[in-house]
Amino acid sequence: MVSINEDELKKLVVQRLLEVDIPRKDAEVIANVLVFADLRGVHSHGVLRVEHYVNRIKSGGMNRNPELRVEMLKPSIGLVDAQGGAGHVTTRFACVEAIKIAGTEGICMMGIRNNSHCGALAYYVQMALNAGMAAMVMVNTDACVVPFGGRQAFFGTNPFAFGFPGKKESILLDMATSEVAFGKIFYAREKEQPIPAGWAVDSRGNPTTDPNAAKSLFPFGGAKGYGINIMVEALTGLMIGGVFGPHLTKMYGDMDKSRDLSNFILVIDPAVFGGDAYLETTQRMIDELHSQAPAEGFSRVMIPGEIENQAMQKSRREGISIPQGVYEYLAG
Repeated sequence: MVSINEDELKKLVVQRLLEVDIPRKDAEVIANVLVFADLRGVHSHGVLRVEHYVNRIKSGGMNRNPELRVEMLKPSIGLVDAQGGAGHVTTRFACVEAIKIAGTEGICMMGIRNNSHCGALAYYVQMALNAGMAAMVMVNTDACVVPFGGRQAFFGTNPFAFGFPGKKESILLDMATSEVAFGKIFYAREKEQPIPAGWAVDSRGNPTTDPNAAKSLFPFGGAKGYGINIMVEALTGLMIGGVFGPHLTKMYGDMDKSRDLSNFILVIDPAVFGGDAYLETTQRMIDELHSQAPAEGFSRVMIPGEIENQAMQKSRREGISIPQGVYEYLAG
């Protein structure tokens, strides 16, 4: 592992992207999103993805210069055609617009179609939290999760993120509806470590702890996670993009084709229900949760996003740890 500070890591990412003619302002957005994930300890969505993005750009599967605009379908409902552009850039663009609209309308639902991989959804929810807004962001992904009771992949990891602001701390949940994100399998391969039982199945549909043999993932929580996986697909691929599960372009296949992913973005201004009292009430709930007696084996009751926030603080003090191979690729 190599330790590096966030500014240096961002510079390495930007340089790699400039080499494949991504505009600097867009390269900086991509770097910010990726390094945000690494800072929070979510390395599966961090800078290890750069090599893949570069290869896809070179192959023609990502549009370097999409012309982004919002088509307003209703006063608080918009649609963005990403035109196969870098998902980090297009999703940030849509979230900036959604936050503006929610600031005047109280709520905004924004859809994105024809999108590419956009990285950790927590980044976009944090944008809303910074503006004092609640938010939910979802995206569908290509087939890599077996349906409950099945043995072959049908849906993607179909992640969603949710955030709600408090006075001093905020709730920030970011999770795949698979048992884990597939990026964690790639991270285990980089580190040459086995994966826990219950994460994945091999090509025959049998459970495996070998990251190199892992072919598809389990949904989290059995039938319940499978149901939420379908919910995300409905609000993204079915409602917005018209492309779902096995019909989406694979992330690590057909590198010359657009991914056709769809995002669902919901931003709410909680102040519409009675001013900013929600900030104090949310903080009270968080404080009361922290004061709960911990169960055996735990030191404290925590809220979603708290572990990642602590990891970010540590990373900013001590540097971000990334695999040697990833660093060597970035450093060229």
